[in-house]
Amino acid sequence: MPKVSWAKKSPDGYECSTKGDKRFSALTAKMPDGRTLEQWYQCDIKGYDIGGTNWKLGKGRPPLYYYSQEELWQSYLTLWRIWAMYHPSLINELATIVEKHNYTLTDCFANSPINQAHALSHLLNDWVFF
Repeated sequence: MPKVSWAKKSPDGYECSTKGDKRFSALTAKMPDGRTLEQWYQCDIKGYDIGGTNWKLGKGRPPLYYYSQEELWQSYLTLWRIWAMYHPSLINELATIVEKHNYTLTDCFANSPINQAHALSHLLNDWVFF
């Protein structure tokens, strides 16, 4: 499979946000404890409501404790890796879908490289398909 890329917008890319395929949105992607990936990232990683669900407290704000951008990115990517381990059929389906969309995932809400299209493209580039 060719390398999968990501973009904020692309006319032929596959939108993986609540404006597109909601299954691949951090706002709806469920983690093993039932909270969403967005809740884990904003509440736990960024520290705004540890163990809680009020993700809006941290949205658009820096973490309460210092993390470099690389550390934040790796933490976010790790959350998506955990999600993918519990949803391998969705990752395999996304691999099939992205082939029809110029191997590009998009997230129209992305304001930084820490976004679901970037994370999912990274996973697809590393994923072993059966």
